[in-house]
Amino acid sequence: MTPQENKKEEPELPKFLAEPDRTDKILFGALIAMGLWSLVLIPLRAWLMLHPLAYTLMVGGYTSAVVSGANASVGNGHWLVYLLCSVIGAVKFMPVYWAMGRKWGTEFIDMSLKFMPRAHRIFTRAVESESPRLLGWTLALVPAGYLPGPVPNTVVNAVAGLLKIRFPVMLAVNVASILAVNGLMMWLGYRFGDQVLDVVDVVNRYILWITLGLIALMFFRAWRQSKAKT
Repeated sequence: MTPQENKKEEPELPKFLAEPDRTDKILFGALIAMGLWSLVLIPLRAWLMLHPLAYTLMVGGYTSAVVSGANASVGNGHWLVYLLCSVIGAVKFMPVYWAMGRKWGTEFIDMSLKFMPRAHRIFTRAVESESPRLLGWTLALVPAGYLPGPVPNTVVNAVAGLLKIRFPVMLAVNVASILAVNGLMMWLGYRFGDQVLDVVDVVNRYILWITLGLIALMFFRAWRQSKAKT
């Protein structure tokens, strides 16, 4: 194979990576920082389950809402404080994804859904159709992004930026969605508080070792792959 043929087979980089301007560099730096944040949280899961306020602020997902609701039911904190903190925790990266969609457009959607071909086809077809209904569907999907399921709220917010939906509108929709979803999950945690806390105790007993085992496996596989290439 000639160098020219090999060069042709290399995937073409998105423009924001191939020729980044100052804003591209800031956004890409934020993307890396968010990825590192997610990695740092992995070994902290066991600790977070025993510290619901930190859990809601650092993660803000529906699981933290259930755990904090269970703690509120036994007098360990106030449910309203937990709920407001979960909003902060869940919405903290939303502005970045909106800005990425606004700046990078379809290239960022392609990169985000690279390993989700069905979702990629649906989003691409919807964006290319330029249907007015797409705005409504995008806003309607925001709450689903905070529920368990296949809808990634990161991509939904990026699509909103791509479609030039105003940031204050998207922020308001996201906050309302988080209040609704986490409020429901918190009520479930409050309603079944004792049972939830019993499960947390059991999970906490083993999750640290499971997490450390998975991290060790990840590094072992990376080491083995790098060794195979040499």
